[in-house]
Amino acid sequence: MRSRWSVLLERTDIYRWLFGGTVILYFFSGEYINNRDIFMLVTLIILCFAALSFRKVWIQIFTSGVISLIGAYHVPDFSIQVTLLQWVWYFVMATFIMVLIEKYIGEKRNMIDLITSLANTLDSRDNYTAFHSNNVANYSKSIAEELKLKQNVCKNIYIGGLLHDIGKIGISENVLNKSAKLTTDEFSHIKQHPTIGYELVKHIKPFEKSGILNMILYHHERYDGKGYPKGLKGEEIPLEARIMAVADAFDAMTSHRVYREARRLEFTLNELRKERGKQFDPVVVDAFLKRMGKTNINLFSSEQAEGSSYQNVGS
Repeated sequence: MRSRWSVLLERTDIYRWLFGGTVILYFFSGEYINNRDIFMLVTLIILCFAALSFRKVWIQIFTSGVISLIGAYHVPDFSIQVTLLQWVWYFVMATFIMVLIEKYIGEKRNMIDLITSLANTLDSRDNYTAFHSNNVANYSKSIAEELKLKQNVCKNIYIGGLLHDIGKIGISENVLNKSAKLTTDEFSHIKQHPTIGYELVKHIKPFEKSGILNMILYHHERYDGKGYPKGLKGEEIPLEARIMAVADAFDAMTSHRVYREARRLEFTLNELRKERGKQFDPVVVDAFLKRMGKTNINLFSSEQAEGSSYQNVGS
């Protein structure tokens, strides 16, 4: 999932129109702009548009030459030496900007590719939980949008959803795929996956700043303080992790698992309501139910499905 800023940087057609328009204005601006600093600012803006519009070096050489010649046209005392020097300088500036843009876009693409690969690798270990990470990411993002969180926060929550269970890479497949009830030792082992995941990616600085590490480490904390690994309570738990806890539990209950069949939607939503204020943040549950209601699902069914309430569903 690319950010809107990354997508905007890749839309070269937009910047080509802006480049063409500003070059025309630049040509006729000599008699209106007398301030040297303003004139240089306009030149810099045109160089930026050139770098955004054309991502090839030979085109930067050509456009830099055009800009320097137009600039020479406005200079009373024309000098071929000064014009050539400006040509080289403008070319260096435009190329530098172009390289920075390409580096930014490349890093964003590589980061998303890495995240997607890690999520797919995790899900491929268990056929029953295939697409779980992607589902949790989408549910979490929907809740965040319902809570009117900022766009960049919603994007980070989506990425956190893809990676929230990355620590299960360090859990034995025999435990992950066991069809019988887990022993106390096995459950203690699987409860280590948030900490394992945190340790795996804690050195990635963008994850720390964006709250992704919090989502990985705390998505099994409970609102009543009975969760793991830290036993945080209420708003001590980061909001992103509280959102992910609801999304994770919903997908866990509505997905087919090796140890049980998928739960029906009415039962799952009733479980979320019963755990509202206990396992889950009531505000987050309300936001999720509201978003589900917008899809014309009957949220207030009185049907009682068999089975008892989950304790830390989605483990």
